[in-house]
Amino acid sequence: MKAEGLERATTRLIAQSIGAYSNPYRMFEWPSRPPTDDLAMTEALLPLAGHPLFGELTDEQRWQLALMEAVNFFSLNIAGERELMTGLAQRLYRGRPTHISQYLQHFLHEENAHTVVFARFCLDYGGVIYPDRQVRFPRQFRPGEEEFLFFARVLIFEEIAHFYNKRIAVDDLVWRIARDINRYHAEDETRHIAFGRLLVEEMWERFGVQWTTDDKKSIGDYLTRYTDSVLRSYVNPTVYLCLGSEAARPELREEVLASAHWTALSRESTRAVSKWLSRIGVFNER
Repeated sequence: MKAEGLERATTRLIAQSIGAYSNPYRMFEWPSRPPTDDLAMTEALLPLAGHPLFGELTDEQRWQLALMEAVNFFSLNIAGERELMTGLAQRLYRGRPTHISQYLQHFLHEENAHTVVFARFCLDYGGVIYPDRQVRFPRQFRPGEEEFLFFARVLIFEEIAHFYNKRIAVDDLVWRIARDINRYHAEDETRHIAFGRLLVEEMWERFGVQWTTDDKKSIGDYLTRYTDSVLRSYVNPTVYLCLGSEAARPELREEVLASAHWTALSRESTRAVSKWLSRIGVFNER
């Protein structure tokens, strides 16, 4: 039954992707420089917002911080989508039902288009694309595990970003190009997340018959650690260099990560995906 539902949903998503097909080079009106009267990111989403240092910042510093946090957010998405595009390209038309292969082609095009837009924002307005700081270690896989973990990681990464996209897209205090980019990304990711949830659930059921209870716990623990590593990547100490010497303290990042504001924001941004992965049995209730 899971496979039949996945096929029906994927067929609908293919039609929606065809209808939403767009040229990323012509979608937006790009101002020559970022406007200084609006922030580039919702203030409540800034990791530093709960730290005492944030209350000492001038309006100009808060504007600069929000801009570079937006650059970090889009840089994270570039890194995540680069890994995703590599994985999707390897999986195209490789022993899959036709409807899955066809949708993966749309998925790949849309992720590439997102990267074009994110990179232009970062380079035009921040002058930098921050490097990917996540460390990946080689590992041995159980039967079906590598495939399952690839799509489960994609789902987790996209659901966290989707939380930010939706919040920023409706914030009238954020400057328009940033709102528009987040809205555009959220619309495509809604389809990707719908597909990802169904596919991950179907694979958990299909491959799970080969895994022991301990195997499943190990897989869930791995994805819990992966979720935590994604969240930590949102607190990039390089961003704080725009604020001057006080923000260059090496311990500042750990103070931000330990703050009540960041703890609450982390919980909120992962609530939907954690609840869903708990429902299908991947996570214990978090």
